[in-house]
Amino acid sequence: MKLSYVILLMGLLGIFVSSCNNYQEQYNALVEKNAADQKRLHELEEEDKLVRGEYSLAIETLNSIEDTLRTIANNEKEIQRLTQQKEFSGNLSQRQSIIAKLQALRDANEAAKEAAKSMQRRMRSYQIENQQLKKMIAQAETRIIEKEEDLKEARHIIDDMELALAKMEGQLTEKSGQLDDAYKDLKERNETLTQTNDKLATTIADLKNKNEFIDEQARAYVACGDKKALRKANILRKTSMKKLTRDYQQFVRENGDEIDYFNNDQIDCGGDGEILYVLPARDESSYEVQGGVLIIKNSKSFWATDKTVVLVKS
Repeated sequence: MKLSYVILLMGLLGIFVSSCNNYQEQYNALVEKNAADQKRLHELEEEDKLVRGEYSLAIETLNSIEDTLRTIANNEKEIQRLTQQKEFSGNLSQRQSIIAKLQALRDANEAAKEAAKSMQRRMRSYQIENQQLKKMIAQAETRIIEKEEDLKEARHIIDDMELALAKMEGQLTEKSGQLDDAYKDLKERNETLTQTNDKLATTIADLKNKNEFIDEQARAYVACGDKKALRKANILRKTSMKKLTRDYQQFVRENGDEIDYFNNDQIDCGGDGEILYVLPARDESSYEVQGGVLIIKNSKSFWATDKTVVLVKS
């Protein structure tokens, strides 16, 4: 009889030990999974910081390139003005003074060109995924190349003026008609420079528009309301609470709110009613609805669908 009790007790003890071991294994597995999830979350946060940082650097570099090209344009206008001065046909001292100014402007433009090319190389190192920004970067690179060709033409003009001055200094006793011919040639070249400046003005105008394009990339538009209000605003179709009108984006911009989606991770639709639908439909794991508030958990995924969002409330 005692032997039977002993055997029964040993059996129960074995079952208890086995169960404890099983729970310990499950606990260890959960701890490992949690550590892996935390590590992945940290990696995603670091990746998001890197993308935002390089986006900002790209915008700053584009602004610097625009400033550099504007400096070159101003210098070229001064070069054009100097080449048209009557003093260049005056005495030797006047001509030498003009040439010295032209040489300084030429050197300044060369330095500005090298600075623009350095910024161009820096832009190529950025990991940019935004298509509009990539387009603006490509346009900036093209304009830098075009400006380099324009500067070559300006260098030729100044070089010719220096050569003409050198000849004049060595031929002061020759007829004044030779100086007139040289000045006429320079005026013809100056007309070419004028055409170059006209093209440069167009380039600068195009670059000024880039800020509008880039600002638009950071904007999002939100409209909140019940079905009656959204239909009245021509945003929601009358046949369904889940279908938007064809021109809903335009009406959301006119009647909704503009937000900077980089700096907003939640949208508050007010205390009256709860959010029923998020339109147009997007990755449900990228957001969470809490009553009248939309919490954005993954900004990149959420706004990838559309930078216009309509929140239909009860």
